[in-house]
Amino acid sequence: MDVCVSIIVVTRNAEFFQAGASVIADLREGLFESVSIDSDWPMQAGPVVPSGPYYAAARDRALRFLDSVGDRISLHVVQAQSLSAALGKLRAREDDGAVQHVGMAYVDYSDPYHGGRSIAEIDRDLGDFYAALRRHRVTAFETPTSTAVFQSPEPLPYQVHPMNFIRCVLPPDADVLRAQLLSLWMDFYELSLVNRRIRPGDRARPGSAMADTLARFLDTRAPGNWALQYYTGSLVSSLIGAFEALAEERGLPVLRGPNEHSLACGAMANWQLYDMPSVTIVTSGMVDEFRGTLANLTEARARGFIICAEQKPDQWYAFQSTISPESDSRDVLHARGVPFVYIETPQGLEQGLAQAMALYDAGRGPVFILATQSVMNVAEQAVAVPAVPATAITPDAKAVEALVALVNAGPERVLLQPGNIRPETSARMLDLSRRTGIALVDSIIHPGAVPTHVEGRPVETHLGTLSVYGFSDTVYRFLHRGGRILPREEQALVFLGDRISQVVTPFSQAKLTRQFNIAQVVAEPGLVAPFTDIGVTMDPDAAVQLLAERAATPPVLVARRMARIAEARRGHDDLSSCQPSLPMTPNFFFGALGRLLEQMIAEEGYDFTGLYDVGRCGISAIRNLPKTRAGFSGWYGRALMGDAYMATLAMAQTCPTDVLTFVGDGARALVPDILPGLLENALSNGPRRNRSLSIFVLNNSGLSAINSYQERILFNRTSRQMRVLNVAQPESERDMCGHRVAVRNIDSFDAEALRHSLHQRGRINIFNVSLAHNNEGDGMSLAHVNGWQQDQLPKTKPVRARGRAEERT
Repeated sequence: MDVCVSIIVVTRNAEFFQAGASVIADLREGLFESVSIDSDWPMQAGPVVPSGPYYAAARDRALRFLDSVGDRISLHVVQAQSLSAALGKLRAREDDGAVQHVGMAYVDYSDPYHGGRSIAEIDRDLGDFYAALRRHRVTAFETPTSTAVFQSPEPLPYQVHPMNFIRCVLPPDADVLRAQLLSLWMDFYELSLVNRRIRPGDRARPGSAMADTLARFLDTRAPGNWALQYYTGSLVSSLIGAFEALAEERGLPVLRGPNEHSLACGAMANWQLYDMPSVTIVTSGMVDEFRGTLANLTEARARGFIICAEQKPDQWYAFQSTISPESDSRDVLHARGVPFVYIETPQGLEQGLAQAMALYDAGRGPVFILATQSVMNVAEQAVAVPAVPATAITPDAKAVEALVALVNAGPERVLLQPGNIRPETSARMLDLSRRTGIALVDSIIHPGAVPTHVEGRPVETHLGTLSVYGFSDTVYRFLHRGGRILPREEQALVFLGDRISQVVTPFSQAKLTRQFNIAQVVAEPGLVAPFTDIGVTMDPDAAVQLLAERAATPPVLVARRMARIAEARRGHDDLSSCQPSLPMTPNFFFGALGRLLEQMIAEEGYDFTGLYDVGRCGISAIRNLPKTRAGFSGWYGRALMGDAYMATLAMAQTCPTDVLTFVGDGARALVPDILPGLLENALSNGPRRNRSLSIFVLNNSGLSAINSYQERILFNRTSRQMRVLNVAQPESERDMCGHRVAVRNIDSFDAEALRHSLHQRGRINIFNVSLAHNNEGDGMSLAHVNGWQQDQLPKTKPVRARGRAEERT
């Protein structure tokens, strides 16, 4: 049966069409059995212009190649001024008995009519065009070489690799244009048309037994609530393609980042805020590229899978292998307590995946799957998904009764600090606090675990932050009298759902042991602190529900507790938070921003999720800003600078609210710029035009927390080791990838300008905030809590002037 291949030429330019027609004429004897043309212009006889050196060289090599192949085809050229018009011509063509295939498509968008069209818009146009061909049963090649788009040389606001075409800039030299058109055709001819591995209309979805099994498994553990993340490589590219298709079918987020570390940060934030497991895929040799965030994921018991390509151990020093005669990454994973499996051969796929799924259910953190390429490329294999295991923790009845007694009949000062709890548990905890008079605090590792505002109204039992850094003055007043910790019988601390790690209080372990009455609720027996007086091994969400059901605190005790909370809340901010200066102090800026956000929350119901990076300014943000829901903190675990900033990439796609990220210049300098990643994710997943994302880059030109340690604790002057150099950035505002990206430099606080920016939808705000370094306030150390700028000292009586007293005597 004869085969006729169609070439599509979309152009408004007769010269562009005639340049292509001249190429066809030169190839006619060597390739084309017959040529038919449906165009706005007749095909000129002979060359448009004499052949130049570029075209002559390409034509000579092409003719020699065609002569060696010897195949001949019939050609039909369809020229139209738009893709839709070309589709109409292809549909209207009568069937002459030959097999019809749409082959190469040349799209000329260099005309001013198409000026300003983005890569993404052209990708969508071509995607719609080929989808329409399929709907109308027009068989077409859809290969990496089948479509080329020519654009004018005007500068673009960003560069991105097209998904559906080869991008070309229309050359001004006719000889170069003809050489380029010929080269594009020959690439298509060699790699698509005569390639026996490619058939027109073939769009088979890549298959993967590993992807299919793990996707089905996660559908049972986290239905509709898991994410795919990847950083590609040759060995994992097919697995990524299969997983991506499965995730898109389910409407799940597919996220990318500038490096593997950014994926770990996104997995951490999604787990802590939304109980969302992640599948993270990276290529061989990248097992060590997650920084300490991998340890944080394990510590947080974040569920998910990290699939990392690996080589076979019997290959002598394989490329990018982490298993060699000299070292073995599995030893490192084992030493760090990271659960893992290694699957070497396709025969071990079923057993390896079964082991990986069992490790997932054990809840010890993300499961590493080290697999060879042959394993990942198994297209089909039935692997059973185990049933969801029953999980039940039986707490010690005596410890539970002691906890209930503490809530119902304990001292007047009971302070509860939750860890990572579910939103419904947070609401139940707030109600419990109101009914029992228990005071609530969050920490710098779980900011917003206790929201400051609910439905626009302040939470009256919220006292602020209790942590090694950033503790609130209200918390200090609640637990101290005359600068000393209250006696054990007058106060109690309740830690709910997390380790009592050093970071969650400013007190030493010795003080916690001797001077505090401590209760702890945690799901794992091994996490009960040795200085705990009441240790309850229980799911924290179940514990709050139990306490809510058994709450029976006498009204008199509730009233006394509420009075103690009100006393602690009476006070004033430190002096620097009220005093304007240039540059602004962190205290002043975050005090002003906090008041603005409180006003927006109360008046407009403003809702946001905060991301707080490691550093003095991140602490200032946690301590001084209101919170309407739980946020994400880089201070968790290893306290890695840059993690919260990197997690912004994932939060931009999965967070249901506006996002406010706070990162100091030291942390920002450690990690890549996330703006390209934000825009690329928006290109693939669609921009979120009903949200705004604001990144506050806080520039005080130093590693400020370390500076404060040297200057305020050790009384040393600063040194080069704490210095950060910031290059001034110009302000700008432009539209990219469906977002309005605005860069603003802030030297003084302008409430109305900030309010306006935060209200803009579909916007990415980057605020470069110029701040001073100081050592005062923000709960950075107990050593200066009674400094002259603070409000903890007792009020003094007025002192009479000596001269007036002497006159009276």
